Amino acid sequence: MRPLPGIPLAAIALTLSFLAARAEMVEEIVAKVNDDIITKSDLEGEEQATVSELYRRYTGDELDRQVRAARQFLLQRLIDRKILYHRAQRLYDMDKMSDSFLKEFKAQQQIKSDQELEKLLVQENMTLAELKARLVESFAPDQVVRYEVNDRVSVGDKEIEAYYDSHPEEFDVAGEVTIREIVVLAKPDEMEAKRAQAETVRARAAQAGADFSKVATEASDAGTKSAGGLLGPLKRGDLSKQIEDVAFTLPVGEVGPVLEMPYGFHIVKVESRTDERRKPFTEVHDQIRAKLENAKYRDALRAFLEKARSEATVEISPAYRNRLHAEDDETETSAP
Repeated sequence: MRPLPGIPLAAIALTLSFLAARAEMVEEIVAKVNDDIITKSDLEGEEQATVSELYRRYTGDELDRQVRAARQFLLQRLIDRKILYHRAQRLYDMDKMSDSFLKEFKAQQQIKSDQELEKLLVQENMTLAELKARLVESFAPDQVVRYEVNDRVSVGDKEIEAYYDSHPEEFDVAGEVTIREIVVLAKPDEMEAKRAQAETVRARAAQAGADFSKVATEASDAGTKSAGGLLGPLKRGDLSKQIEDVAFTLPVGEVGPVLEMPYGFHIVKVESRTDERRKPFTEVHDQIRAKLENAKYRDALRAFLEKARSEATVEISPAYRNRLHAEDDETETSAP
């Protein structure tokens, strides 16, 4: 059984006290799931908790996107959790499940004895039975998904190998090059005179022991002169074809020939280069497995939820039907 997410005891006490108070008033019913109900307060409380969690995890535009998505699917997820909770009641030993959840809760909250737990329960005005009931209600749906979906998803080595062989482009790593450059700008009527200047600069930069970066700083007309002509790392397509051919074939450390360009002359030295390669199967084996497992899990979860929904009796109040949005194929499906 996977560890429970962090649940402060005070938060559970607050929820239970809220439920008790709610029982004393007439609540607006949002939906009925089998013989259970979801109230307006349930929906608002879940929305507040969800949005608060998103505010801790995201900022800016991504936060806005996550909040919109969460609100769109919130009612459906509340309904799904009710459906899964009822399924757990039918299929599993709830006493054993609640004992297991309580054990994990005590370990998580670093509660070392029954006496310490009892003290906390008294402080929070909560009984042990109420705590166990709340833990089961909160986490039984996740366990149903784990038992009936997650634990049944598997990917074999043959599937992984087949994916690797049929998707080579995903594992190709583009070559990169870092160069130093010297540019000698020339107008059309200056080309011949500037060519001689460029050849002189090139000869100076290519001398044994010469510091190409120093020559670039002194003689280059490019914006990179302040960085000693340094440019990169660059991939194929980042440079003009003429310069790229030199940069990706010239031995590392060598200075290339003077290249005539529309704007004048270009001299390149290759600082470093990594060749194009395909990641070996052993390097990406676990990555592919995780990708295939996630895809299978999403498909299996979607099918499982559709079946579970079809077997449940769900009634939505007309005022809230516009809040009901089942996740479609373009939305990442996760456990309710």
